[in-house]
Amino acid sequence: MPPAITRYIVLAVGFGLLLFLGYSIHTEFSPAALTSDTVVAFANSPYAPAVAAAVPAECRDPYRQPGYLYTDKKNNYKTQWIPYPETDIFDLPIPETARYPTNKIPEFTIDPPSDKYLNAGPHNWINELVRYYRLLKDIDSAKKSGGKPVELDPTQQRLVRRLNWLHGRRVLILGDSIDRIMIQEFCKALEVTPKFTEGPHGGMHTTYYCDLKLLNFTIYHWHVPSLYPMTPPWWWMPKIKIVAFEDRFKEIYAPVNDKIIGMNGKSPDLILLQSGLWDERAIRESYRNKVYPGDEKLTEKELEEVKAKRRNDELALEGRQLAWEELMFFQSRMQTFVNYVRDHFGSDPNLPMMYRGLTTRQNSNKADLVTLDMDRISRALATRNGIEIFEWASMTRGFSEQYTDYLHIGSGPLNALWSNMILYYLFRAAGGSEYNGTFLTMPDSVGHFVIEGEGVVNVPAVPLSENPDTEVSIHWAVCHPYNLHWGGR
Repeated sequence: MPPAITRYIVLAVGFGLLLFLGYSIHTEFSPAALTSDTVVAFANSPYAPAVAAAVPAECRDPYRQPGYLYTDKKNNYKTQWIPYPETDIFDLPIPETARYPTNKIPEFTIDPPSDKYLNAGPHNWINELVRYYRLLKDIDSAKKSGGKPVELDPTQQRLVRRLNWLHGRRVLILGDSIDRIMIQEFCKALEVTPKFTEGPHGGMHTTYYCDLKLLNFTIYHWHVPSLYPMTPPWWWMPKIKIVAFEDRFKEIYAPVNDKIIGMNGKSPDLILLQSGLWDERAIRESYRNKVYPGDEKLTEKELEEVKAKRRNDELALEGRQLAWEELMFFQSRMQTFVNYVRDHFGSDPNLPMMYRGLTTRQNSNKADLVTLDMDRISRALATRNGIEIFEWASMTRGFSEQYTDYLHIGSGPLNALWSNMILYYLFRAAGGSEYNGTFLTMPDSVGHFVIEGEGVVNVPAVPLSENPDTEVSIHWAVCHPYNLHWGGR
């Protein structure tokens, strides 16, 4: 057979094989091949539910699952997170609007989710706490005035029983003004005024607290102005004399340290920490204010002109990723920060400590590239160090109307969400658990805080534990291994 004919035969056979393989692959993996039977088969396979089935119901963190944030424009305290995996939405019949074939244009309502789904989400603690604290104020007022005592109705009795565990709790948040404003709005909802610590290092960027006296409940904010290991001479806020957190622990935090120790006598009941936005600014400023050889020879006017140019240098502007060396600096300091906080409170690996993910700007653009770099590496570092993720920031993205400026989130549904999440994790640290809208365990009661006859009557019985367990690390450890994952990108 002539060589030319042989080549044609080989090419034809090869082309035929390619067509056959292409058809097979298309048939196996095309959308048409993924029938409802295929999806059901996968959902019923040992792979799909394996992870969920391995996690006990009480340890399935609803705020770490994908879900829907329901907000009510008339009442912020009706804000509710609905975790999709814990509902039956994927098993519902196909709605009429989604049927094919059809000639009918889909039309929708803006009705809220049904109570079935709203009640299946995590408990709405802030809604109850607002009512409970108002009740405590009424009781306190009646007690002091000697007037007619408050007569509890069945709803109020349930509040007294359910929120008994909140008395005596301490929460510490190490972070920036994003966190401080959340504390501010949390307290405003309870009609309590938070305060800055007084003293030589008092003021906005030091320590800040909200004291719910009738609950003996304190939430403290320790401001962390970046993870820089020293105070550069060019620091843009002259009032901040101490930047390094190691020095701030000694000089600024130490005077109020005893105020954030919880019932275990060693640590707060819950700790949140993060750093990022101040680090971004510090890195930019370091390029803008860098001193170069020969600068000392310039006149004052020449130096100002040179500095003006440097402020517009690419490295000094928003809108670029972190360079690798900058990222390694940040993660090293973040690791030291995590170690320092944990060691400060006893080096317990099960200390209820969470990394609060970083928020983005009101109108997210390339300026957030550094934020995302820092958030990603902090998530990886947190998981490596046995720290769970507080996912509030990822839930806030897109709600630009809830911002008070280009950076800060104010009062509204996002603050209600933050408050509910704080109380959810505090409940867990205290020994409580819930699943799908149902309480599974309640924290031990350590005392009676609403007492019959002292400005109030019809007080329900609150069973006390003989030996109440106030060691939050033990309670946290129950679900801790199941929630150590860094989350999405």
